[in-house]
Amino acid sequence: MDERSVAFAIPVFFLLIGIEHLVLRAQRRTGVYRFSDSITNLSCGVGQQVLEPFFKGLALIPYTWLFTHARIHEMSLASPVAWVLLIVGVDLGYYAFHRASHRVGFLWAVHSVHHQSEEYNLSVALRQPWLESIVTPFFYLPLAVLGFPPLMYLAGVTIDTLYQFWIHTRAIKRLGPLEWVMNTPSHHRVHHGIDPEYVDRNYAGIFIVWDRLFGTYQREEREPVYGTVKVVPTWDPLSANLTHWWTLAKMSAATKSLPDKVKVWLAPPDWRPADLGGPVVVPPADQNAHPRYDARAPRAIRAYVAGQFALAGGAVMAYLWIEATASRAFLAAAALVFIASVVAWGALLERRRWAWPLEVARLVAGVGLVVWMA
Repeated sequence: MDERSVAFAIPVFFLLIGIEHLVLRAQRRTGVYRFSDSITNLSCGVGQQVLEPFFKGLALIPYTWLFTHARIHEMSLASPVAWVLLIVGVDLGYYAFHRASHRVGFLWAVHSVHHQSEEYNLSVALRQPWLESIVTPFFYLPLAVLGFPPLMYLAGVTIDTLYQFWIHTRAIKRLGPLEWVMNTPSHHRVHHGIDPEYVDRNYAGIFIVWDRLFGTYQREEREPVYGTVKVVPTWDPLSANLTHWWTLAKMSAATKSLPDKVKVWLAPPDWRPADLGGPVVVPPADQNAHPRYDARAPRAIRAYVAGQFALAGGAVMAYLWIEATASRAFLAAAALVFIASVVAWGALLERRRWAWPLEVARLVAGVGLVVWMA
């Protein structure tokens, strides 16, 4: 994604989150937002954005090479038809990536972060996996061969990603005929459900027609139970991004079958080696029998974290704005401070012993960054 476009979008995201909160209150729907859950969602987004400048460059190498040496045509930036084809092509590539991410073990280890929240609101849209920027570009490489320039491709991915923000809401019901063609909040609520009939359905980014064409469409029949089948009990965004990798590593080490040690990384998430019990069945979803993780911090801690996060929002915007001109060393140091910050805030919300020492250390490092920049 284009970093400056995201910098401009950040205030809009927060404005829309505030509006959604007011709408839900007017609808008398309570409990849709929980403070610690929302902070964790946003913290995942912060980590993804500050790491993006490093991963994006690596991901663009194969795309640029194919565009330069293997394209069969060159699309014009001035052609409206080319832009329409680009959006359709990007969205088809996103469908392929998204479907694979739910059916291939190591890709699910990356993507599952986005599904871990047990709520469904606009903050969940910003719960982005930190490693996703490394794997997604490979699904868009055919666009390079078709002749879409790298900058045009990045713009298309940005449009596809930004579209998906508004569909992460419970405030909007069904939207009539639009439901036949476009991805909507109703369709995407199904995708985030852990109800057996909803699992692995509605992979669309912008156009739900892909799901209708390829047999993965499911209509929303009732409010889903949200999250992942196995609850991830943490407010720490770093742990959230590593937890399924650790699960796969443990399974690979535990099985005695040499082929299965490799297969755990490639098989669907519900697959298990025979000597570890075999495939699992998704159980019926019952919110009452599926208690949400809800470690609560004192009000003073929550107020402190909220204030620090508000400051961090402005700092992330500045980071994205200078990304093209700042030195790699400064960006790397700043990224580490941002990661330490969100980990510290998650630890504060969980009342970990090491939370305050890390918070003090990252504040000192933050002052050092300001001095460096000056």
